[in-house]
Amino acid sequence: MPRSRRRHAAWLELVGDILQRQAGPREFPHAQVAGLLLESFDATCCSLNVVDPAWVDHVVGGWPLGVLPTTPPSGIVPDATTQPLIRWYSVTGSSAPQILGRVPRGVAGPRMCAEWAAFARPLGITHQLALPLRVGEGIEAYVVSRPDDDYDDADADLATLVRPALAALVRQHRVLRDVPEWQYDRVRDRRLTEREFAVLTLLGTGLTAQAIARRLNTSPRTVHKHLEHLYRKLGVRDRLMAVQRARAVGLLAAPPELGPRRGSTDPVLLIPSPRSGDHLPAAEHAGRRQPGS
Repeated sequence: MPRSRRRHAAWLELVGDILQRQAGPREFPHAQVAGLLLESFDATCCSLNVVDPAWVDHVVGGWPLGVLPTTPPSGIVPDATTQPLIRWYSVTGSSAPQILGRVPRGVAGPRMCAEWAAFARPLGITHQLALPLRVGEGIEAYVVSRPDDDYDDADADLATLVRPALAALVRQHRVLRDVPEWQYDRVRDRRLTEREFAVLTLLGTGLTAQAIARRLNTSPRTVHKHLEHLYRKLGVRDRLMAVQRARAVGLLAAPPELGPRRGSTDPVLLIPSPRSGDHLPAAEHAGRRQPGS
């Protein structure tokens, strides 16, 4: 079996184990995910980066532990908007994996790339590959780094296969992270898997199968299969009865009281322009032709 297929199979096994295990209160398995990312991409370190809406880059986790310093050797934290990969995602809004060396000059020019290289090289970081989990209203991504050989087409293809599976794990965790621990006692009594409980939780909020599929980064057909299993375990025939039964036996909390509806306007995502102080709407900035593009 080719190396890329073998590594993709390892990801499918990991995702299957997590999605189908019995539901219970757990932290997200960042270390397990990071370990497989390091192995899959022959990386020396892996970080989980979160860029907030104010364009501040937070490294919220690094693996192996202790490899990445909490404070850069220079003591200076660079402007997040001058990191080429962050710049790429902020300008394009793309959710696809990206390699640092393939960011176009029209997005990150030679000066920006040189400044970032000077900052990162003392950390042993020369080449990077990002697998975004969230883009828009900030950026969240796993980033794998190594000092020597650059990432190639095979790495990019594997990252394209891995990212949806990784996003599915993260989205499921977000659905279940606020569930109180006492509720899991009832869930275990019904022998629900984590995936089934996530589907039931979203069903209780009134989402359709199509909307649940989008939220969990899966297909409507797969959601319908999970619903069939839920109906059987709850002894019901349809979604309305499933939600009613789940609330009656304590699998779902009572629905919140509805307050008055208020109109809202979605804010325009602004992309900071480094050093100039200008802020441009994302679509306008992405549409401008940059020198060298």
